[in-house]
Amino acid sequence: WTNKSFTNLYWAEIIPDGGMGKPQRFEHKINSKFNESTPVFTQDGKTMYFTRNNFLEGKRGRDANKITLLKLYKSTLNSDNQWIDVKELPFNSNNYSVAHPALSIDEKFLYFASDMPGTYGQSDLFRVQINADGTYGVPENLGPEINTEGRETFPFISMDNELYFASDGRPGLGGLDVFVSKIGTDNSFYNIQNVGEPINSKQDDFAFLINSKN
Repeated sequence: WTNKSFTNLYWAEIIPDGGMGKPQRFEHKINSKFNESTPVFTQDGKTMYFTRNNFLEGKRGRDANKITLLKLYKSTLNSDNQWIDVKELPFNSNNYSVAHPALSIDEKFLYFASDMPGTYGQSDLFRVQINADGTYGVPENLGPEINTEGRETFPFISMDNELYFASDGRPGLGGLDVFVSKIGTDNSFYNIQNVGEPINSKQDDFAFLINSKN
């Protein structure tokens, strides 16, 4: 639609002085001929969740309007350091988008953005329980404390157990702004704040990640 290139996933080594090595593309099992984005990894580095257009094993899915939406996929790293066994998550659909995964600190919950039924606005933040046997619970909307009639998207959980996300449904500097919320011991959300300048601007600001250690 835009005549722009599709996005692929790349990785680069972090050099001890803080610089970055040469970017290298993930293998073809991960990168399709459509868009891939926003990967998140388990702490052991052996499981990756990522966003891709609705495309698996050469088959492209479309909704009722013939549009290819977004889905979440999972891949595992084998003993040869190759990403294999790409599977879509069971709560995906051809009729709505599911995107931008984030893991809780204990890796028992997967957070994501979606416009699935039950959404308050254009897109909401949800979470789903990851069971010990590898199955998933029922996706749960994070509720009106987080979600608005606008767009909430790009969740990220810091090691301080804070939820960072982008929203254009709250007072801000313009477009999507980055917000942060404390996560309570009962998994409730409180003390939501706009992170302000210089992170946020008059344009869209999103996909915020932070290393809480340093």
